[in-house]
Amino acid sequence: MRLLPAIGAAAVLCTQAAAQPATRLVWQPVQEYFIHRDETQQVLAGTKRLNSFTAYTHIGSDFGFHGPAEHQIEWLTDEIVVHLGQEPESWAGIWHSLAGQVKNEKRVMDFMRAYPEQITPGHQPKVTAVMLEAAGRGKIKLEIKSPADEVRWGRFVDLNEQNYRMSVHPVSPETIRDGKVIAWTAEPGAEVKVSGLWLGLEMPGLPWDAHAFLTSYAKIARCYSLDTGFVRDRAHIEEGAFESVSATGMYVLASAAAAQKAAGVVSPDYARWVLARTHEAVGKLKTARGLLPHFVRRQGNAYQIHPGTEYSTVDTAIYMQSMLLAALMLDQHTVAEEIVNHAQQIEFDLMRLPDGHLSHGYEEDGVTLLPHGWQDWGGETTLVMLLEGIANPGHHPPPMRRPGKAWQGTGFIPELQSLFHPDFDSDEPDAHDGVRWLSVRRAMLGAQRAYIPKHWPHSPAARDGIYGLSAGENRHGNGYHVGGVDLPDQKLIHPHYILMSSTLRSKPDELFSLFDRMEKAGYFPPWGLVENLDVDGRGYLPMEGALNAGFEALGAYHLLARTRGVPDAIYAASLKSPHLRRAMQLFYPRVVKTTAGQ
Repeated sequence: MRLLPAIGAAAVLCTQAAAQPATRLVWQPVQEYFIHRDETQQVLAGTKRLNSFTAYTHIGSDFGFHGPAEHQIEWLTDEIVVHLGQEPESWAGIWHSLAGQVKNEKRVMDFMRAYPEQITPGHQPKVTAVMLEAAGRGKIKLEIKSPADEVRWGRFVDLNEQNYRMSVHPVSPETIRDGKVIAWTAEPGAEVKVSGLWLGLEMPGLPWDAHAFLTSYAKIARCYSLDTGFVRDRAHIEEGAFESVSATGMYVLASAAAAQKAAGVVSPDYARWVLARTHEAVGKLKTARGLLPHFVRRQGNAYQIHPGTEYSTVDTAIYMQSMLLAALMLDQHTVAEEIVNHAQQIEFDLMRLPDGHLSHGYEEDGVTLLPHGWQDWGGETTLVMLLEGIANPGHHPPPMRRPGKAWQGTGFIPELQSLFHPDFDSDEPDAHDGVRWLSVRRAMLGAQRAYIPKHWPHSPAARDGIYGLSAGENRHGNGYHVGGVDLPDQKLIHPHYILMSSTLRSKPDELFSLFDRMEKAGYFPPWGLVENLDVDGRGYLPMEGALNAGFEALGAYHLLARTRGVPDAIYAASLKSPHLRRAMQLFYPRVVKTTAGQ
């Protein structure tokens, strides 16, 4: 990807976290018009209608075509082309919602506070500019409109050259407090092509550790619905259509972390409110032997399991441990007790497979047990075992398969448990499988960092030191992809692993320099890390996915606590919970000394 020009406050390379400038201008794509999709899935044949599940902006919203000549628009490989030379009366262009789906008029962007409203004023960026990259002949009109279709800002761009050029247009943020749509329109007679549209954000003056947590938290916050108490699986989809229970729990935990003094990203009152709101909403869900659904959707005034999905042991484990830790961090002991009581009511004995391992859960009917169990070594299995340990402290699950070996060398597997608990920052062999977790995690980090330079030494990813062969959305964003360092010819990077493993880096300054390079390359914009990117730099997936956003926000919080030398509130909550301590006896019968990052 090309490097965007540093216009305004420079994005200065920092060797120290505290060396960031007071404010700086950073460009956030609204849309870069590369085709990173399946044509048949995004633009419906013979129409200009879009599939909103796979067609979305880079800011987690929807977009579409407009104008009487919209059928003259061509979407080629890396650009939008509009031919209106023979259309002296017609116009056409593309609109982009600035917040949520365009039909949701309650969601707007305040250009003085561009992040979700729950984020404190001192952590809010301002939108101060709009940038268009275009070429051709004729006029392009830029407009920002309110939900009532009132023009809040507008400019004309005159083009008369075939080579692309950037045009930057200042915006007074105090005049746009309810931006709903930003649109560009090719005027009658124009023959133009457009490759991208950006917002220029004046970012608050934060060092890289705080900036990484802020952008990651803002990313998952855009997926949260203040109205429903649930987190959408993707920021751009309709509220109530496809919500993730595990990501919802991680958002509550991230909010509790964001309310800590070291972060100050939200107020403690907000964190307590979102804990109570979500606890109430999830408490109304139907369970299967106590297990929560993985995904839910709204039917009428109630939520139920999403068709075709499962009641999940691991997603229940992530949700409940997130909520328990958040409740303890916020001194909400009634909620903590209710979470523990729910865990103790899960009928684990009925979920045991013939080999003794726990099943992945139940099918949609809530009765049919899934035939696959948690037997592979790693963080997912560990969290499931800890959840059962809350209910049955004396349980003795069978050993994990291939102790210390993450399946396929997938990055997130050795890191997931350490988003919640500090015990696995130790090299004391665990009592269950004898794994020295810290050494295994460090070995994985080394393998991840070495893979791209070894296999693709001349790639932009190798040049910039970007890594992360993990799991997440595939290249098109329409299916799940699992990569890993044990597989050949891996080219798709999921950068959430960089933040998940960030406390393992012995030199934070090197990590901050990596963040800077990724920001300049467009992979770490103000809206947070991209979902995935190609090693060759030819494309990336800008989807705002809630699950990886949760991983990123929690990983970034641990990095912030470590670099600031302040108590890690998530880890402190884990250590003070008697229920979690009893469950942890499975792995560590006595308190272990943590040494990550040392």
